[in-house]
Amino acid sequence: MVPATAASIKAARQAAGLTQAQAAERFDYSLRVWQKKETEAGTGKSSGLSQAEYELLLLLGDQHPDYALIVKK
Repeated sequence: MVPATAASIKAARQAAGLTQAQAAERFDYSLRVWQKKETEAGTGKSSGLSQAEYELLLLLGDQHPDYALIVKK
């Protein structure tokens, strides 16, 4: 899987139906730090998301290339 870029992080968050504030809370970041991840990831100014965080975000938005979440009954 390719590393997350600022644009792919934003697109994955939007696909998951999360606001920036909701995503920041879910991943235990401040809103400002999350905003930096969406604007500076891949530029050397921000570390972006870890691979695990990015893959979870893709799963939440049904965008993961290999896996899908299912609802527990």
